[in-house]
Amino acid sequence: MVQHGAPVAAWRLGWWAPLPPPLDPASVVDPEVHGPLLAAAAAGSPLDPVGRSRLDGLKAAGLVDAGLRPRFPVVPAGGVAPVRAAAQGLGAAAARLLAGEWSRIEVEHEPLRRAVPGRTGPAAAFLVVGGLLLELGVRRLLRREGLAAPPFGAPFVWLVEGDEGAAGLWTARCTQLPGRGWLIRFGRPGSAAWQAAEVEPEAAPALPPGREPALADLVDALASPVARLVAESLPALERARPRPPGEVPGAFLAWSYSLTVDATLTALAGRGLVEFPAEGAVAVRTAEPVLDAV
Repeated sequence: MVQHGAPVAAWRLGWWAPLPPPLDPASVVDPEVHGPLLAAAAAGSPLDPVGRSRLDGLKAAGLVDAGLRPRFPVVPAGGVAPVRAAAQGLGAAAARLLAGEWSRIEVEHEPLRRAVPGRTGPAAAFLVVGGLLLELGVRRLLRREGLAAPPFGAPFVWLVEGDEGAAGLWTARCTQLPGRGWLIRFGRPGSAAWQAAEVEPEAAPALPPGREPALADLVDALASPVARLVAESLPALERARPRPPGEVPGAFLAWSYSLTVDATLTALAGRGLVEFPAEGAVAVRTAEPVLDAV
């Protein structure tokens, strides 16, 4: 019997790219349909003709090989727990590092707090530390170092089985506003606030242009030690789930780092340093291309 309020295990789709790809992965990958089929194919189980036909779209998109084995992480529930445990440890270490620099972080996110009416310091820190630093800044370094660099124009994709957080909860998206700078959103993609910012980007507050260089310097300075932590933790992450043959390099790190971001923010929230948005997402406009984070 399922208890009321118990986490619901299901197949979940996650993806990451520096900029929104031309084709939304959700238009190609159906977690409920493709998750069980790809898990079976990855385990070497033969698929019947109906199952094979349901993977034709993924094959055309280059997401499965000629043998219909996935070229991206497909992780059943039993394989998620060890990766989450490793990500929790890495997130705790990243939170300790950032907490030690908090006085510096507060100085730089203060202008953003003033630009967003009603925002508290911890709420502004959620965007600066979670969105700009952890999501954009660290992922930029992981990409430049070749640790998690998706093919040009294509996202990293993953399918995992578990509760809502199994694929990662918080993510950032950067959208160019022609002639008007950039829109940065950080939060849950399915939330009303996330979608509202996409529909009406001009409603998002603009970061004072004069503060962008100092904020960019902060992101650069603190993203580097976090990226080093991630690189040093790669052996532990890979022990939690060795990469199967044929899987695109870096895709697993893209997923496990999403779990790390969640764990880091949860640890910082436990210290009262960041505050999760009740509306599910926060957004801001910048003059420069995402503070040079793309």
